Amino acid sequence: MRRFEPTAQAARARLAEVHPDTYAQTRNFLNGAVTGLSPYITHGILNLSDVYADVHARYPLDAKHKFVFELGWRAYYRHVWEHLGDGVHKSLRRGLMPDAAYQADMPTDVEEARTGIPAIDLAVSELYATGYLHNHARMWLASYLVHLRKVHWHAGAQWMIGHLLDGDIASNHLSWQWVAGTGSSKPYLFNADNVAKFAPLQWHSPGTLIDTSYNILNLPN
Repeated sequence: MRRFEPTAQAARARLAEVHPDTYAQTRNFLNGAVTGLSPYITHGILNLSDVYADVHARYPLDAKHKFVFELGWRAYYRHVWEHLGDGVHKSLRRGLMPDAAYQADMPTDVEEARTGIPAIDLAVSELYATGYLHNHARMWLASYLVHLRKVHWHAGAQWMIGHLLDGDIASNHLSWQWVAGTGSSKPYLFNADNVAKFAPLQWHSPGTLIDTSYNILNLPN
């Protein structure tokens, strides 16, 4: 279980462990070599420029490297937030359904981690226990809520950020909009096969609501 000591020494030690090529190759797996730097960036112990400079000094990075790309997304989301201000709390474009068609409140079974879907319940439990979630698990949880449970992305985003150690309005809310399709050209969908590919066995969810085809998932109802 990942822990984050709130000190500059711990942040520097974690930064020193970053290997960008291993990160790029394994970052989508729940047990992959993610950096774990986001809480330190959110709270100002590290900044994006320092992270890039440190890693680039040890492993010269091409501008197209996946590690640089992901730092760029965080910088971009911050730029959008600075430009829009409170506008990030509103849908940037229409999603699969009008905003009014989505539920405004979080489902109780999700909040209590008892949906019966291992990938969802384990994600919620880990979020509560650690204040952190792998980005892939965040995407699965957001996609499940928005596209299968028809919960408005903002309700989910507000709930999640209240439990995150690395909670950042820009990255969190705009990522939820990306999943919902209100901040991108298409929504993010996942199913049980995707979970089985990237998560440990206990997360696998055959025979559950997410064990279906992408074509069915993409149909508003």
